[in-house]
Amino acid sequence: TKNDILLYSYLSAEPGANDPIESAVRFAAESDLEILKSRPNKHEVPGYKVTGFVPFNPNTKMSNATVVINETNEVFRVAKGAPQVIIKLVGGNDDAVHAVNTLAGRGLRALGIARTIPGDLETYELVGMITLLDPPRPDSAETIRRCNGYGVEVKMITGDQLIIAKEVAHRLGMSRVILDAGHLVDPDKSDEEITQHCERADGFAQVIPEHKYRVVELLQKRGLLVGMTGDGVNDAPALKKANVGIAVHGCTDAARSAADIVLLAPGLSTIVDGITTSRAIFQRMR
Repeated sequence: TKNDILLYSYLSAEPGANDPIESAVRFAAESDLEILKSRPNKHEVPGYKVTGFVPFNPNTKMSNATVVINETNEVFRVAKGAPQVIIKLVGGNDDAVHAVNTLAGRGLRALGIARTIPGDLETYELVGMITLLDPPRPDSAETIRRCNGYGVEVKMITGDQLIIAKEVAHRLGMSRVILDAGHLVDPDKSDEEITQHCERADGFAQVIPEHKYRVVELLQKRGLLVGMTGDGVNDAPALKKANVGIAVHGCTDAARSAADIVLLAPGLSTIVDGITTSRAIFQRMR
């Protein structure tokens, strides 16, 4: 039921994390579930005790919690993460794949929830999917258009699924030439081929942090100047590697210290102001 999905996703959400997805999951559960509304202690779920927690990891793309049911002392695990990862964890589910693709076509992200079957801590079954709307910022399309007008090519790098990345790219007025990140580390292709893919593509989907660094590195080897935006700890290496690392508003300290420019206003339109100002300075010097 809806309540099961909310309860299990709440149990596998990181309590203090300032992550937008975790906050959304916690808020949804707290607003809807009766047992979470009237509890004396905000850090506990009545009837359950979380004994172990593995936070979300960009490489595995999921978080994990070990939970004890107080009444029966039964132990189970619950996992929450990217739909493709959770579907693989439960051994495949065609209905779920279809549902995720249908949602993605409408630009909605899905988050899979699974729990272990009673008496076995290794075998998971699917509980269900949560949907999230993660729209691009209102100024993004305009920023990309202005960058293109100044001769700056914009590429999108996202951990999201390919089908969602294409939908978002379309909304932003970019072409839908989005590659799966597997292309970046394909052992059968030469660096030269991969670099060509990098140059031609409008973006990459299902990336892990190493892929971001790889994109910057390949484009720089081609003699291009690369600017990179990011906000997380896992963006720091790519921000440092890029010719211009741009930490966006509300970023982590790691991103801020690795970047050359730190944006104080939300959104990306400030980047274009940076380009125009620096070009004006360059012209005067010349």
